[in-house]
Amino acid sequence: MIMLRMLIVIIWVNTIMNTYIHKTNHRLRVRSDYIKEHPLEVENLILKLQEIDAIHEIKYKKYAGSVAIHFDKNELDCESLLEILESHHWTQQNEKPSIVEKAVVSGTKSLVKGLTGIALTRLVGPSMSRVLMNLA
Repeated sequence: MIMLRMLIVIIWVNTIMNTYIHKTNHRLRVRSDYIKEHPLEVENLILKLQEIDAIHEIKYKKYAGSVAIHFDKNELDCESLLEILESHHWTQQNEKPSIVEKAVVSGTKSLVKGLTGIALTRLVGPSMSRVLMNLA
């Protein structure tokens, strides 16, 4: 008789935000993991950006990981501002594996463990296979 094991799998869903950039003639919005996870660095750069006369307003949504910068398009262009933000890693994305990648790895491990258990049961018998599987 083959003993069936019930595995309870809890999947922790960790949301991964893609970097989002929206540009207009007078506004730049950046939303990213970096902005969400590095509030002190973001706040320090915001203080420096506020010293630039061409920048009129900065809206920072810490928990959303979003910063919107309103500027004078005659004095500052969007691409120059974006270069500054990129040099401070605001557009950087995390290299966390996606939920699908995590599920594939988890499922593969479970499948291999199950097949190993079946093979050991047939090879050395149920009692010995349980002992070996418990050691693993």
